[in-house]
Amino acid sequence: MPMTAAEAVHWQVGSDQVATIRLDRPEVRNALDEQAWHELLDAVRAVGREDVRAVVLTGGDSFFSAGGDVRSMPGPESHLMAPAQRLAAGHEVIRGLVAMNAPVIAAVERYALGAAWGLVLACDLVVAGRAAFFQSPFALRGLVADAGIAWQLPKALGHQRAMRYLLLAERLPAPEALELGLVSHLVPDGEATSSALEIAARLALGPGESNALTKSLAHRGQGTELTGFLREELVAVALAGHGRDAAEGRAAFVEKRNPDFT
Repeated sequence: MPMTAAEAVHWQVGSDQVATIRLDRPEVRNALDEQAWHELLDAVRAVGREDVRAVVLTGGDSFFSAGGDVRSMPGPESHLMAPAQRLAAGHEVIRGLVAMNAPVIAAVERYALGAAWGLVLACDLVVAGRAAFFQSPFALRGLVADAGIAWQLPKALGHQRAMRYLLLAERLPAPEALELGLVSHLVPDGEATSSALEIAARLALGPGESNALTKSLAHRGQGTELTGFLREELVAVALAGHGRDAAEGRAAFVEKRNPDFT
């Protein structure tokens, strides 16, 4: 399928059922204004309707994104809810990435700042170049962290460590992010997108149905106490056990061959 282009975002689905969504505003370091958020939301929704088995979210080989486009943000003179209204599409993007059946891989070069870090945190795997870094600079601008960052970081890092990045706006280099569990793969600079596409191709050959159930279970379990989670697990295991992926997995085991989940 050819790449679908808008002004700020491009997306396509390859023959291997891997979708690529690319931020494309290099003149402003892929900063996200209201139009870009809406185009990204359209791309996420469109990809969600396609028969895809993995998704790569990238800003290209130079940088991921500088975050929200400060020049287009409502100022103090605007009405009270103007900043929140502007972010509504961003929240839908984040929910769409989390809810997508296919695993989503973020490919990060150079930096993911502010709301762009929120996008990365919503993905299932993160491939980052060695020199990349993450930052939540809202406190430096007298703003509140958005794009779900203040929800994601304390859950992932604990309250005290998260506050370093939320209140002090410290940079988190990709190697440290790997150690903290916020990056899954560290690669040479300039290779984040190509490496993410290689991982996506591996996922596309894997058990799509059970991967979707595993992703859903992992997300749902984060906000559920153990008894409730185990109930969810029973349902997921039952559904997976009766699916075509499990049938192929059992057959491959018995026949001593590699499974073919495609």
